[in-house]
Amino acid sequence: MPARILRVPAVRKRLLWTLLAVVLFRLGQNLPLPGVHGEALARAAAAETAAAEDGEGGQRLYGLVELLTGGGLGQLSVFTFGIVPVIAARLVMEVAGPLVPRVRLLAAAGSEGAAVIARWTRRLAVLLAAGLGVWVAAAVAGEGCVPLTGICASGGPGLLHDRADGPIVAVALVATTAAGTAVVLRLGGLITARGVGEGLSVLFLAQLAAVVPGQVASAARETGGTRGTLVLLAVVLALLVMTVVVVVVQQSERRIPVQQAKRMVGRSALGPTPTYVPVRGGQDGFVVMIPASLLLLAPAPVGPWLLPAYVLVVFAYGWLRARVEPAAPDLADRLKRSGLFVPGVRTGPQTAQYIAYVQSRIGLTAALAMTGVALVPVLALTLSAGPAGRFALSATTLLIVVSAAVRTALPAVRQMESLAVRQAYGPFLR
Repeated sequence: MPARILRVPAVRKRLLWTLLAVVLFRLGQNLPLPGVHGEALARAAAAETAAAEDGEGGQRLYGLVELLTGGGLGQLSVFTFGIVPVIAARLVMEVAGPLVPRVRLLAAAGSEGAAVIARWTRRLAVLLAAGLGVWVAAAVAGEGCVPLTGICASGGPGLLHDRADGPIVAVALVATTAAGTAVVLRLGGLITARGVGEGLSVLFLAQLAAVVPGQVASAARETGGTRGTLVLLAVVLALLVMTVVVVVVQQSERRIPVQQAKRMVGRSALGPTPTYVPVRGGQDGFVVMIPASLLLLAPAPVGPWLLPAYVLVVFAYGWLRARVEPAAPDLADRLKRSGLFVPGVRTGPQTAQYIAYVQSRIGLTAALAMTGVALVPVLALTLSAGPAGRFALSATTLLIVVSAAVRTALPAVRQMESLAVRQAYGPFLR
């Protein structure tokens, strides 16, 4: 199947566009901001790493910040914040949008309204990047530190060149970070339009692939010996198990058989036509799993209730999510209006009760499966006894990696398969 797909010229062209955008994105995450003293920044980062390994410094969320920004914040690169401003802008529009009448009208206006909302989201992302750029520029120019990373210049020159002083440099830093976010938006749109998959998801997966191996290797090297090898094996095994389970749960479905009542068309009797209604569970389990896993990063002393609370939140969300969407009475009513019925079950309330019963079983199974997925990284890191705190090799990190991989790979594979089918059967459809 992969070889057949790669033989399609349209797929190869889209893959090349995607690769080009990813290379430019990673180049921007390693290109320093104007005025930044590269050697001083490297020395400060090395000192912070040594202090963290000795247990004398480092912030507990440093690895998580490095993961979300692709290392751009720690390196003070042109794409300092990666796709974080874009994600934040989308969240703001999704949460605050329904509260604004103008946004509600645009959301109900179809594709034209969606285009306006997308334009506002892009502008908001650039504004957020500019605001974050002001914060970073003030910290770098004033205190000689990079926020959220623990990287500070101790003695000697600061993180900026000697000639990089004054308000012009601060304005240049803010303008560059804002422009970098605009370029990231453009690269994401390029992948969506001409590449494979959703653009920002592909870029996020690319920066994870660039950062996570280094974090794993650093944790294994810090642990040393046999335990370091165990950390590496535990992380790889946890990623594989979690990915397989999540894909199986999200792709599985319970097919409820339905039939259409027999009807007369002229002198011919049509029906009953067998078909089915799919019922799925375990969708969007990472929506609550990733925020809930932040409980496990709470600073010491860690109460014994954190892990049970984490498990309870994940299970309750998976259970409730499967029960409320779609609602059984609404689905039963749509079947009745369409002339469909479940064999052996009366239409109306009895059908709604049967669908609710099936949904409850599917929801329970999916909730248990997603809870098991949430516990896999915790158990793996606990058994390997690796230094998960410093390098963010924690449940949060592994869940983010698996979520990004699943959300990016599955749609991309479907898109390439669709292009291959269109290439094979296109001449017959003209």
